[in-house]
Amino acid sequence: MVIARRELLERVKTKWFLVMTLIGPIGMVAMIVIPALIAKSSTKGAKIEIVDRSGALAQPLDKALGLIEWKPAIVSPDTTDATENARIRDRLINGFIVVPKNALDGGEIIYRGDNASGQVVPIILRQVVSLVVQRERGKRVGVDEASLAKVLAPPNFTTIQTNGETEGSSGGGAFMIAYILGIILYMVITLYGVAVMRSVVTEKTSRVMEFLVAAVKPSSLMAGKILGVGGAGLIQIAVWLAMGAISLANRDTILGWFGVAGGGPSLPPLELAEITVVLVYFVLGFFFYSAMYAAVGAMVSSEQDTQQVQMPVTMLLVIGMLCLGIVSNDPRGSAATTMTNVPLWSPMLMPMRYVLGGATLGEVAISLAILLASTLLVVRAAAKIYRVGVLMYGKRPGVRELIRWLRY
Repeated sequence: MVIARRELLERVKTKWFLVMTLIGPIGMVAMIVIPALIAKSSTKGAKIEIVDRSGALAQPLDKALGLIEWKPAIVSPDTTDATENARIRDRLINGFIVVPKNALDGGEIIYRGDNASGQVVPIILRQVVSLVVQRERGKRVGVDEASLAKVLAPPNFTTIQTNGETEGSSGGGAFMIAYILGIILYMVITLYGVAVMRSVVTEKTSRVMEFLVAAVKPSSLMAGKILGVGGAGLIQIAVWLAMGAISLANRDTILGWFGVAGGGPSLPPLELAEITVVLVYFVLGFFFYSAMYAAVGAMVSSEQDTQQVQMPVTMLLVIGMLCLGIVSNDPRGSAATTMTNVPLWSPMLMPMRYVLGGATLGEVAISLAILLASTLLVVRAAAKIYRVGVLMYGKRPGVRELIRWLRY
């Protein structure tokens, strides 16, 4: 506990810890405000030229694109793609739409532009072009404007995320909350796990470790480092989650300060049970991975060596991040159930699954039991590696040598 207290105070008293703890809440507010501002203004003023070879769609497209605050312009139907591509290259326009002669009969309408790689522009253009083509087809077969408007009016459709036990909340909002939680857990576990590793390596390279081991058992030294660094991380993530809950509860007010009304799906508030699950998984996940990072620090003798040796541990965390989409797409599916019970990934994925309503408290308890048992095994193995490797210098141990250390 003396070592844990030292490690905790060493981090908490630094200016950077205070700065990062304050930046976290600012980031929470930014994650609410920035996407709304981008959605509001990212496509505004896009310069689009229309090459209409059908003779029927140029004027309707020009009018429709102007209504969404784009800057369309109709050019000669004989304009070549090479000419328009040159205008894009010279940054005179953002893109151009080519309408073939048979556009109303199923011909392919193509848009080329420097903003076609995003998600917003293709969606908007597809909606506008589809609506214009449908209207012109209706006119061609003699359907009046009023009847056509009623037929083409979009349905009032909403998605609600629910597990059948509650009324649920916005599907997009629940996904955003769960995804943000997954990213925060990944960042904090990685950040403080690496901090444990660097602390070990620094003391080894400065030979301070030789004095420490003379007074303290290696296992106590490793445990103290993990507890102290973990305590600092727990303080930070608790502040971030508290600020996140407050920001979500006052989302509309915050957006109003920046002149944004609404903006995106409604975000459900974080409940006490959800915050508790996040904190418990952070604590166990941190112990699980920080023990691995401590073992890595004991195995190497320099900062350069850590870059290679820590890669397998980091890749395990990255795999969990890549599986966030699997859990969000089907929180109660077999793949999500399996992934959230594997201790390598459950610290990041189970909180997300629980927030999405895909796991009951009983399933959370089973996952926690597996994670706890696995953490004890990993800590025990890491302690054996740490005990032998903490005073080893020079050549990195091979796989056979590590196995011998584990058998001591």
